[in-house]
Amino acid sequence: MKKLMSFCIAFTLALSFSLNAAANDEVKNSGEVKEKAVQHLIVKDVESMDQARKILIEKTAEIQSKKNLDAQTLHQIHMITYTLEKGVAYYAENLTGEWQALAKEIAVVVEDIHINSENNRPQKTGDHLNKYFALADRFISGL
Repeated sequence: MKKLMSFCIAFTLALSFSLNAAANDEVKNSGEVKEKAVQHLIVKDVESMDQARKILIEKTAEIQSKKNLDAQTLHQIHMITYTLEKGVAYYAENLTGEWQALAKEIAVVVEDIHINSENNRPQKTGDHLNKYFALADRFISGL
């Protein structure tokens, strides 16, 4: 019984340390825990620059048409981000230099839009959308 009790304590401590280490891996420099999006939808990978360009332009226009960030609109934006993430990821993986850096920056902002729209946060979603539109305009004008 004593061995079992020792094992349980050791196991609990090990599990606690493991979970704590995993949580610490996700802490940003600011001390804020980085949220991760929940995978609600599986979207086919993008296979060409033309396909990525079409997605970026169409999905950006679709999101720009959303004016009121109520729960329904946030849900629609959340669903759009799945496809948008794939298009931006293609650029981030296949471009080089400053264009790749810009694509990676856009990818981070799209992930922020995804998480905040998914969690029904209109103010934060709107803030990230404004940043996204400025970055996307710069990116699209250079395509």
